[in-house]
Amino acid sequence: MKKQETRTLQDVLEQTLRETGLYEGLEVVRLNNAWDTVIGPAAAKECLSRSFSEGVYKVKIRSGVLRCQLDMQKTVLRARLNTQMGKSIVTDLILY
Repeated sequence: MKKQETRTLQDVLEQTLRETGLYEGLEVVRLNNAWDTVIGPAAAKECLSRSFSEGVYKVKIRSGVLRCQLDMQKTVLRARLNTQMGKSIVTDLILY
């Protein structure tokens, strides 16, 4: 019997997700959850749509006042999102 390399369950799951093309979708779900955590539940309810592509996270916000407030904090919000994700994946944040 050939001895195989021992791998953690996390490594096996990550490889499976990448091979099936589900990893990117899971990252977007995690990013959306991180966004809700960073801005709080009340502000998260004002977000109409979100998308993530090539490092750019776009969020459509219903309230103009909230959009202005968040826009002034974009640098801090981006840093908090990356911290929540555990890696630097958000390079730009667009609020519209």
